[in-house]
Amino acid sequence: MPLPAKSIIYIWLLLLLACAAAAQAPADTLRYNVPEAEKIFLQNNLQLLAEKLNISQADARMLQAKAWPNPSFTLDEVNLWATARQTGGAEVSPPFRNGWGKNQQFAMQLEQLVQTARKRKKNIQLEASSKALAEHSFTELLYALRAEFRQTAAGLIYHQHLLQDLMLQQTLVTQLLEAQTAQYKLGNVPEAELVRLRALQFSLRAEINELHATAGEEQQQMKTLMALEPERYLVLEDSEPHFNALRQLSLNTLLQAAAAHNPALQTSAAAIKMNEAAYALERSKRAPDLRLNMSYDRNGSTMLDFVGFGVAVDLPFFDRNKGNIKAAGLQVQQSELAYRHKSTEVGNSVAKTFADLQNALQAATAIDTVYLHRLDVLMQGLTRNFMQRNISLLEFLDFFSSFRENKQLYYQAVRSVATLKETLNYLTGSDL
Repeated sequence: MPLPAKSIIYIWLLLLLACAAAAQAPADTLRYNVPEAEKIFLQNNLQLLAEKLNISQADARMLQAKAWPNPSFTLDEVNLWATARQTGGAEVSPPFRNGWGKNQQFAMQLEQLVQTARKRKKNIQLEASSKALAEHSFTELLYALRAEFRQTAAGLIYHQHLLQDLMLQQTLVTQLLEAQTAQYKLGNVPEAELVRLRALQFSLRAEINELHATAGEEQQQMKTLMALEPERYLVLEDSEPHFNALRQLSLNTLLQAAAAHNPALQTSAAAIKMNEAAYALERSKRAPDLRLNMSYDRNGSTMLDFVGFGVAVDLPFFDRNKGNIKAAGLQVQQSELAYRHKSTEVGNSVAKTFADLQNALQAATAIDTVYLHRLDVLMQGLTRNFMQRNISLLEFLDFFSSFRENKQLYYQAVRSVATLKETLNYLTGSDL
């Protein structure tokens, strides 16, 4: 049973698109859908791996802050000899054993620093808040790079669609030009029509070259984010867009989510806590630390084998750490103002992005996707009608232009929705 004409046209178009894509893609092409590519991005992105090391560094600094100060040992006043004039010919110091140490002098001291005003605990708290800041900074970078990745992926898919359509259009125009050239040689077609078709062919070729350059930049950015080899060629497989969940969003819900989960706001709040911990540590430094010591003197004192104990403390007459305390307090105020500014900025960004998303959703849903899917078939039939002289060149060019514009408008609307959605994901710290 023969296939219907419509099915034959669909099969022909699919084969044509496949051949065009195969001709453009190198042999080492990598094909992923967006979730698969994102998984590779999260595993391999070098910026994320480097930023994650900051958390490990903060762990190491916190471990160091928990260590007690080392004691210090001093050996001094050691005499290498003792003359008869110094000892008066007498035994001033008895030997230790077997005659060793006779008339020998030396002193030893063991000293331990004791921090006061809970400085050690406050230093640990400072390093703990520094680790929290490193974690929030990592999260902020993760959300920012994820948004960049998804927006770049949406742009690459957009340009891949345009390239596929332009390649199909170029093939149709080339075939039409070849057929019309043969008719022109037979005297059936005026030269003006050939000139218009050739101009259209040149225009399509220029657009294809420009799109290849733009898509190449997005290829470069995507491969850098995914840490892929330079010789690889990345092709992203598209999926049908889903707009229903985005239509249910409300501005108040998004503002609440941004206030609670925005990664930049959380980083700013963590900076406040770290500066508050630094301020508390600087205030504790007003109290001087103690240095406890124990000493032994062989024969330099009025007693033989003298053992003594002592304590040393800096007297806070001239330096009570006022400058550092004031600077740390101003740093806290500065970070609080930065948080308030960031909060206002995030709220306004959410409101604007939400309004832009509503407009983009209206534009995307207003386009009849069934009609768009039929445009390729209609274009093929239009080309056949023009070749059979059922329509004029002007009518063909008008429909051709309308065909291109309709599909480009739809692709642009879908790309705008995806881009604005990822902006809201970053602003709200969520995955809408």
